[in-house]
Amino acid sequence: MHVLLTMLALTVSACSTPRATPATTAWTTLSPTIRIDRTQGIVEFTATSVISVGFLETSVCTVGTREHESLFAFDGAASEIHAALLLAGFVPGTPGRWREVTAADGSFSVESVPPTGESVEVGVRLPDGQQFPVAHFVRAAPITDEAALLTPPTAMVFGGSRLRTDRRTGREIYLADASGSLIGLVTFGDETIGCVEVIPDQASVAAPIWEVFTERMPTPGTAVTIVVRRSTPTTSAATPEAKK
Repeated sequence: MHVLLTMLALTVSACSTPRATPATTAWTTLSPTIRIDRTQGIVEFTATSVISVGFLETSVCTVGTREHESLFAFDGAASEIHAALLLAGFVPGTPGRWREVTAADGSFSVESVPPTGESVEVGVRLPDGQQFPVAHFVRAAPITDEAALLTPPTAMVFGGSRLRTDRRTGREIYLADASGSLIGLVTFGDETIGCVEVIPDQASVAAPIWEVFTERMPTPGTAVTIVVRRSTPTTSAATPEAKK
C-alpha cells in the first residue's frame, strides 16, 4: 500500500477512541461518522439518502459529487473509508475497467477487466434498525414483468480506487476523493468499492438499466448506516490482490 494511504490509516488510528460494546464485538470509533470492528471485519459509516427516483451510477457517493445518480451520500472523503477498511484488515486490489475495441470493419466490442480485491458485502441499516443489502434499493427499468426478473449486481470487492499525480501541483490524488465514486454500481474505474460485474459508464455503450427502487428508498435526507463486511466464502467473488 502506498505511503499516502498508509499515513492516512495511521493518522485515523491514532485519533480513534475505543467504544464499549458487548463481548462479541470490538468497535473502534474512528470519527463521529465511522467505526470499525477489526475482530469481525466490519466498517460502518453514516450516510444520507439523496434521491428517490432516477437512474443510478453509484450506490454511495461523497457529498458534493454524484448525488444526482446515487442512492446515498457520505459527508467525508472516500480515502477515509479506504483507510478504515485497511485498519479493519481488508485487502485492496484494483478497480475494474473497460474500453471499446474497434475492428477493421468499423464495428466495435467492449473489452472489460473485472476488479480485484477482497470480496465485501454492503448493507444499509435504516433508522428503525432494519438492515438490507444495498441492492434492495435498486431495480431494473422500465418496470415490466421481464425487468422484475433481473437482479442488480451484488458481488463487490474492495478495489481501492487509484492514486494519480497531479501534473500541475506534483501532489498525489486519490481519485475517488475527486470523483466521489465511493461504492460504485457502474464501472468508472476509480471506485473504492466496486461491483465485480463490469458495467460501462457511458450510455452509448451500455444503456442505463438500474434505477432507484422508489417504494423502498427512505425519504431524501434520512440518515442511514452503511455496513461493509467481509464476504462469507459462499459469496466471495474475487481473489484478493494486495496493492503495492
